Amino acid sequence: MERKQVDINMLLLRLQQGDEKAFRSLFEEFYPSLCLFATHYLGDKDEAADIVQESFLKYWNKRADFDDYRRIKSFLYVVVRHACLNHLRDRNLRLQVSDELIKDTEQDFHDYLMEEEAHRIFNKAIDSLPNQMRAVINYSLDGLKNAEIAEKMNLTEGTVHAYKKEAYKKLKISLRECYYLLSVFVYLFFE
Repeated sequence: MERKQVDINMLLLRLQQGDEKAFRSLFEEFYPSLCLFATHYLGDKDEAADIVQESFLKYWNKRADFDDYRRIKSFLYVVVRHACLNHLRDRNLRLQVSDELIKDTEQDFHDYLMEEEAHRIFNKAIDSLPNQMRAVINYSLDGLKNAEIAEKMNLTEGTVHAYKKEAYKKLKISLRECYYLLSVFVYLFFE
């Protein structure tokens, strides 16, 4: 845990100093989740991607003001949310932006952030798996059964089961601090 904090502190320092590689790392970590978040509001992936990119530029211009990683993440989500709502209001894309949408409760916003963060952490853990194991897990997430995965990957069902079991062990270790994600994982793969 201490090592992780040291890495985050180093990343923060590098970001404040204008290190473009650190910025790229931050961008790659949060871009997919922020795009999903923006698409939730806009319903258009291209418009969402534009807004997210603009939000990262806003962060970059204010990067020296941030000394806490969580504040960076919160800033990005809040900027994206406001930009989406402004975009809907300005464009009035045949949608009536209701007061309810604009006045989303902070709890709804917080819940969505938590969901997106869980999604990001879970995908990052899956991406860290070895190639074959990751493919088996991704096929499972797509709803394929062991027999279908075995056929697609030219493996035996026993091998697919073994990969799932080993992936579960690895994910259990990497997600040990995220009990909820782990319980969802167990439900999805070992029902």
